[in-house]
Amino acid sequence: MYRVFIDRQDFPSNNLDAVWRRIIVMAVFGNHLKMHLPHGLRDRAREFYAGVLGCKALEAQPYPDLDLYEFDGGAVVGLFFCDDKDVLAVSDYEKATWLEIKVADPDGTRKQLETFGVEVVDFAAKTRFYFKAPGGQVYRLAPLDGEL
Repeated sequence: MYRVFIDRQDFPSNNLDAVWRRIIVMAVFGNHLKMHLPHGLRDRAREFYAGVLGCKALEAQPYPDLDLYEFDGGAVVGLFFCDDKDVLAVSDYEKATWLEIKVADPDGTRKQLETFGVEVVDFAAKTRFYFKAPGGQVYRLAPLDGEL
């Protein structure tokens, strides 16, 4: 997303160099994520995203090895199911980007996740629950209110 703020009073001439120095570029994260998981985890991933997290499984799948799940608020995670050689090892996800899931009831959701059998990630910040989803993606569970 680009937003340009130009005050014509500041630029009475056609001096484009001065105009370009005043451009403010804003970048925001989009609401679509993509992950690769092994074929053998498809059922477990469906149970996790649609069942435990309550995401909506989207019916329009552009590829046969892709499942799309929509979170409340419109974020969509796309899970591509691939051969083992085409996915990260579960241990590699601890070195990859960690994501945050915000929920209304962090304690209740944590209990559901533990009952489901997620792998708990030991992290120095003990105010949040960190875990691995099927396939290894590391998530942080946080309250909806945005509290750190």
